[in-house]
Amino acid sequence: MALCLTHAAAGYLVYEAVRPAGRHSAGLLAGAVLLANAPDLDFVPGILMGAPAIFHRGPTHTVLAAVLVALVAAALGWWRRPGGRGATWWACFAAAAYASHLLVDFVAEDAIPPYGARFLWPFSDRFFHAGVQWFNEIVIDPHSRAGFVASLLTPAALVTWVLEVARLLIVVGAVAVVRLLARSRQPQFAE
Repeated sequence: MALCLTHAAAGYLVYEAVRPAGRHSAGLLAGAVLLANAPDLDFVPGILMGAPAIFHRGPTHTVLAAVLVALVAAALGWWRRPGGRGATWWACFAAAAYASHLLVDFVAEDAIPPYGARFLWPFSDRFFHAGVQWFNEIVIDPHSRAGFVASLLTPAALVTWVLEVARLLIVVGAVAVVRLLARSRQPQFAE
């Protein structure tokens, strides 16, 4: 399970892929980062019930959930269309940001069976995992709230947190360099 910072980096990449050159859009960036982390909100009911992982990698970690998010975004885009982007643009943006979470989980380390997630639920109960480990995992204690929090603060977990901070900074820095290089290669016209 990758942590929120790696998912935020994936959402940031979706944001950078669609934003026009120039000023940042704080709202669009926040939306991409929130949507990229949204599937892990399935921890919330489990934490409230005292069994943090009971719902993790369930329905929120599916292609169907990404489609539902896209439909909601399309409806909001259609409703707010005057002077803005269309429903299709918002649907694609939301689906890409949400699905980035699924992609990161697909290639993340998974130490506890069943490996992966049921991305095609409810049409299939098969678990999908790439079998590669691009991102570290923190094995959480699913038995209690205190255990869940403690598992996020072990020495091994802290190493993973540091790696995730580094990964996020590298992604943001690399995008800034690419944008700077692209801007410097644009032809300069004299007036």
